Amino acid sequence: MNEHERKIHKLCQELIPVFDELDAETQEIINEHVQYCSICDNMLDKWDFLNESVGSTEINVGNDFEIKPLKKLIHINRGLRLLVILVRVLVLFVISFNTLRFHESGDALALQTFQSATFLFYLPAAIFLLVFTWMFLNKKWFLYSLVVDLVILMATWQFQLFY
Repeated sequence: MNEHERKIHKLCQELIPVFDELDAETQEIINEHVQYCSICDNMLDKWDFLNESVGSTEINVGNDFEIKPLKKLIHINRGLRLLVILVRVLVLFVISFNTLRFHESGDALALQTFQSATFLFYLPAAIFLLVFTWMFLNKKWFLYSLVVDLVILMATWQFQLFY
């Protein structure tokens, strides 16, 4: 095999996997090379067999079976919902714990501390979680999250009316 034939051999090995996508002239060159090269002929036969079996499998799967939802995707979705809820609860717990730790529960300063901590920590967390919910969960969960956040924020900011 001379240098020119080795180059054609190498190119044929590279182009056989995309044989159907090649133009007619390139396919003709590969077919000429396959006539005297047993390695490329074997490769082309295997590729034809694989292509036919994959094509028939796709047709049978598409017509005979219904695709079931991926169970892992469902578990990931449940995990994201749980994560969103737990982050909200954790932020509110930390704010409440720190407020009660440094102040008495009926103190006006404790109320102001709780309101300011809610504004500084819960509001940005709620905005981030709303964007996260909008991106990764469905719209129903977004609306639930929005309503819960608004109720928590409005109740927190109106605490003075309860005393």
